[in-house]
This record gives sequence, C-alpha cells and structure tokens, in this order.
Amino acid sequence: MKNKRILIVSAAFYPDNTPRAFRSTELAKEFARMGHYVEVLTKKRAFDYTVFETEFSCRIFDKIEVKKYSANIFQRKRGYLRRIIDRILYQAFMYPDILISFAIRKALLQSFCGYDLILSVAKPHSVHLGCAMALKRNKLLATKWIADCGDPFTLCKTDAYKFIFYFKCIERWMFKLTDFISIPVESAKGAYYREFYPKLRIIPQGFSFETIRIYTGSVVNPVPTFAYAGAFYNKTRNPQRLLDYLTMIPDDFKFIIYTHSVDVVESYQFKLQTRLEIRKPIPREKLLFELSKMDFLLNIENMHKEQVPSKIIDYALTKRPILSINPDNPDIDKIIQFIHGDYSGALVFDNINDYNIKRIVNQFLDLLV
Repeated sequence: MKNKRILIVSAAFYPDNTPRAFRSTELAKEFARMGHYVEVLTKKRAFDYTVFETEFSCRIFDKIEVKKYSANIFQRKRGYLRRIIDRILYQAFMYPDILISFAIRKALLQSFCGYDLILSVAKPHSVHLGCAMALKRNKLLATKWIADCGDPFTLCKTDAYKFIFYFKCIERWMFKLTDFISIPVESAKGAYYREFYPKLRIIPQGFSFETIRIYTGSVVNPVPTFAYAGAFYNKTRNPQRLLDYLTMIPDDFKFIIYTHSVDVVESYQFKLQTRLEIRKPIPREKLLFELSKMDFLLNIENMHKEQVPSKIIDYALTKRPILSINPDNPDIDKIIQFIHGDYSGALVFDNINDYNIKRIVNQFLDLLV
C-alpha cells in the first residue's frame, strides 16, 4: 500500500496514563513505523515532544489549548452548589469538554489539510464534534474520516450524568459526516443509532507486544497477593461488596489497588489494615511488570455488555490468572478459591493476538482502500 498522510486527533496522548492515550499513542507509533506520514493534534501540555518525534518519526502538534479541560462534577470535595452548577453545565452544554470542539475546529481549519485519513479518538466525544465542524467547512481536510469510539456517546449506560436530549441530534449530525465509526467490541453496537450500523467497524484496543516487559521468574509472595488497576465508579464498577466481604474473612492476603479513585476505597484502609494497599497509578510499562508479579489479578466487570474493560488485555499480557467478578453479586466461593491458590475458574482469554497493534493498524488501513 502506498504511504498515507494520517492525522490523529485526540485530547489524550502520551505521556497521559489513560486507555485513550494508549490508543492514540500506539496507533501513531505503528502507523509511522510502517512508513506512513503521521501527525498528531492533541491538547497542549507541559511536555517536550522533541525526543518522541525523533524516536517514532511523527510530528506532534499540541495546539488544543483549553484552560479548563476536565469536568469537576465527580469531585466530592468541591462544594455542593459548585458541583450542581458543574453538573448543569456538563449535561446541558457539555462544558468544559465543548471547548475542545472549538479548539480542534480552529486548529484544523488554520493549519491542516490534504490527509488521506483523519482518525479522531474519543473520549471525550467533543473531539469528534470538533472534527465534524471542521470537515463540514472544508471537505479537503481528508479523504476519509474515521471516528474511533472507546465508549458510546449519548446512549452510554455507564456515565453518571446523561446529556440533555438535543445531544442525540448532535451525535446524529456529526456521525453522519464520518466514513466509518470504529468500536472495540461487537456487543457495543447496541449503544449506537441504527442508521450508523453500516458504518460501524470492530477494531479493538491495540498494543505493541514487542515492548512488553513482564516478570519471568517464579511468583512467590509471602501471602496470596492480588491487584486491581483502574478507575472505580459508584454505579457501574463499585468494589464495595467485594471489600465488605474481604473484611469478614480470616485469611491472610494482600490486595493492591492502583487507582485515582481513592475516595471510593479509602474507608476500607482502616478495616483491612495491611491487607489492603492503595497505590497511585504508574506508567503502563511499569504497571505491567508489577502486575506480572502478582498471584492473580482482579477484573471488575462492567454491568453493561456494550462496554468491556480494556484492562483485560493488559491483564492477559501479564500471563497471570484473572479473577473476574460481578460487582453487584461477587462469587464468594470463587474468591476464596483464588485466595487459596485454585485458579480453575480463571477468565479464559485465548485471542490475545487480536490485539496486536500491527493487526489493529492494518484494520484501519483496509478502510482506506
């Protein structure tokens, strides 16, 4: 295939430590490795991309300059009135994320044109909206536009706060302009409007297997040690019932949690004492090595089939047994079995090669033919 000019538009990018940042960064690296001309439009951050650009042969434009990027509606420490105002602004106007849309539109119309592919990566979906507004104004920006959706938009069932009804019209308008919409799993189709089914393509999260470093020695921990890495949500991925049960069993163990969602689990630190250790998130490369030294890993399932935790891929790469539980009704017998070293009920994940970044990039390139 002839080398292509590719622009990746994503608010999340290296060195951010999020699934969407991993997505856009891995794609940029692999497209460039294959010889394509790759540029990335991302938000402005205090990071010098000079070394990154030289090492991976791509250009980074951190032109999305938004003073206030992350909504604060989920922060309990903020005042009650402030959280109410934030919630109204978010649900009614998608503020502050909507600022990203205007910043992307401005940047694209001023400085970019003539790509074979614009690949926009969400969340937030204001990234897609910004691309739609720019492409509506200038159709010469790109031959093809693919909107990559790690999560659904208005039909998302896991968001704590739903957008006002007119955002359904906005979603329909912007996705009508796309050539394709990539989603990670087949079961996610139900979270999109039927008129877009012909545009949907299943392209899962992808990682470079060549750079993975895991512990290869014998796993020998003083006590059964297991870990969870990722966010918690009060309604859809809440570990409270699991932790309540762990406080009642006499078994000795070590449960290590890597998360920013400290407020959800910190009350259990006193109850579980040394059996619970809460750590700050660390870069993915270091995290995988640490996880590979655990006896087993914990996956908390999403309550809706439209969304599958991307961490399962990382867990599978560590080659450690995976205990997958329903947060509302955890299987107590299975938990005890794992703590006692019986992993016969481990999650089976035998299609790991489907997530090789080389294969993922080729799936995108096939859409340009």
